[in-house]
Amino acid sequence: MSHINILRMKIVYYLNEGRKKNLYCRISDGTIRVTFSLDYTVEPEKWNSKKNEVDPDDLHFFTLINFKKYLTKKYHELKNEGKDDVLIRLKNEALSFTQDSGIDGIAKILFNLFNEGTDMLSYDNFIQAFEKFSNLKKGVYKVETIDTTIHFHTKEEIFEMDTYEGLTYRLKSFIKQRSYEEIYIMTNMNIWNEIFIDPGIEKQIFLPEMLREWEIYWDDKYQEIREKLAKTSHLDELKQQSWRQFQVYMGCFDASTEVIRLAFTIDEDILYPISVISMMNIFDVETCCTEYCEQEFFGSGEWESICINEDDDNSPMCFVRVYE
Repeated sequence: MSHINILRMKIVYYLNEGRKKNLYCRISDGTIRVTFSLDYTVEPEKWNSKKNEVDPDDLHFFTLINFKKYLTKKYHELKNEGKDDVLIRLKNEALSFTQDSGIDGIAKILFNLFNEGTDMLSYDNFIQAFEKFSNLKKGVYKVETIDTTIHFHTKEEIFEMDTYEGLTYRLKSFIKQRSYEEIYIMTNMNIWNEIFIDPGIEKQIFLPEMLREWEIYWDDKYQEIREKLAKTSHLDELKQQSWRQFQVYMGCFDASTEVIRLAFTIDEDILYPISVISMMNIFDVETCCTEYCEQEFFGSGEWESICINEDDDNSPMCFVRVYE
């Protein structure tokens, strides 16, 4: 029965042209459906009618993606518990989210739920810290939640706010999930390079670990293509090219103390993230994350620290910078 429900339930966003706050949500389950306002105005030119979603540069692009995930998860939980009037329950819960502050209420609740069970600061902590930093009041700025960070949009600039806890969470997640692209795009090679140089790792320990991770990368890549029922022959040449790059890396290893930078120079897409993962497999993860955060927030010169309550030695701390 649950399998049938998964196929039938559908969530769609649409614009109600008769309303100023025109963004609506429709949840259907067979012949049953509910609709409700998300208390948000979308300009028609910023609406993708083919995908039924806002443009990616909209402040609530990620909010709406995550809200669909939340509603889907909640739907199946209620079904599995044998609850009746599931769609009505979902609608009433959604309306309670938007009651006080519209779609920002959804963003706030989802942000807190995403970070539940961690040491992350709450949504309200971020708001408090930003208002202390900027001397701006609610209504003068707009809020964009992105996983463990929050962006604050003012008339002049966009500010990014982060924390030790949030950055640590993301770093651990990238390593655990082997998120190669995120390591390349969203982390700082220079910091990883410095972390490696400090104690260093002997060649006979590091290279076998890198080889293991290289093999995992390609095994997963082949498996991913097979699951899509596609041919894998095109990967053979790419794997051979990657192996030649790895051989160059091994040949240059002894002549360089900056082996993370070396991997980045030879192949930033594969060898570089693999070198970071390999290092983290060998070193203590907590220590590495702490050192990374210290260099990011205090060593880069880009961030300003904000103590939410200066009278409390244990007060949470945030870091803010202009987002570019």
